[in-house]
Amino acid sequence: MPTLLPRPKPRLAPVSISTASGKSRRTIVVDNASSDDTVAIVRRDFPEAVLIETGANLGFGRGNNVGIETALRAGADAVFLLNQDAYVTPDAIGLLADFLASGPGFDIVSPLHCSPDLGRVDPTTQRAYLQRYASAYLSDACLGQVKPYYEIRGINAAAWMLRADVFRRAGGFDPLYFMYGEDDDLIERYAHHGLRTALLPAARIVHLRAKPPRPPQPWARQVRNLAERKRSELLVDIKQPDGRLPGQLLRLLATGLVAPLADLLSKHELKPFLGSLLASARVLAEIRRVRHHAELCARPGAHFLNLDPQ
Repeated sequence: MPTLLPRPKPRLAPVSISTASGKSRRTIVVDNASSDDTVAIVRRDFPEAVLIETGANLGFGRGNNVGIETALRAGADAVFLLNQDAYVTPDAIGLLADFLASGPGFDIVSPLHCSPDLGRVDPTTQRAYLQRYASAYLSDACLGQVKPYYEIRGINAAAWMLRADVFRRAGGFDPLYFMYGEDDDLIERYAHHGLRTALLPAARIVHLRAKPPRPPQPWARQVRNLAERKRSELLVDIKQPDGRLPGQLLRLLATGLVAPLADLLSKHELKPFLGSLLASARVLAEIRRVRHHAELCARPGAHFLNLDPQ
């Protein structure tokens, strides 16, 4: 797989999937109105792939839902979600599929997220997920005694393999989220419904996370960007499947206003506070929709997915 690194970014996911496993599988590429030559590359070099052009940028979660719906309508018994900026090692998909087929009652399985040289764990994944949900794996890795798999609460959705039944039981990504937080939301919902997630260290992916350089943004635009990310964090915090309105409002006040105000007074950084203030106002304005989605997600069902035959 190292030969993939010099390739243009749009090629990474299709190439790695098409060469990763000899098992019966279908590659679905969802193009969220890309502005580069992704569509032309897929059509030219991967004619066997199912290419879906959404015509608009639906966001991370809704774009994934389009691919999930297509896979389930085609009769898939499992779905592997892979970010466009990630690639798998040659045996990863096979290892994940074999584990789901024979694993002890797990519904979702994730590979280990690694650096491009495969020599280190991806630091963002380690900090945000492994330290929270997979401390047993980190401890065993330090001692050189890694087990075949670990039950974890969740991990980011750059590379999930899920049984098809997971989506019918608990649904897909919530369209409340455009970007950021949608996988954390789904982690909480799947845990609420008793679905089990495993980390399979022998299966590896590389999540590049590379972003093209951007010119300096205006101050107001920086605040809006901070608000977008903070809004997602607030939604994850208050949109618990078993949450109550008073508790949701209290958490919104605490995490969206009180904590940022304390940071402002101690660190004297205005932009994060204004971003939190804007995010809190947006969440409060849509609290009825948030409540509706929370109540919906507390019940079983294929939420946010259209699985009717087309």
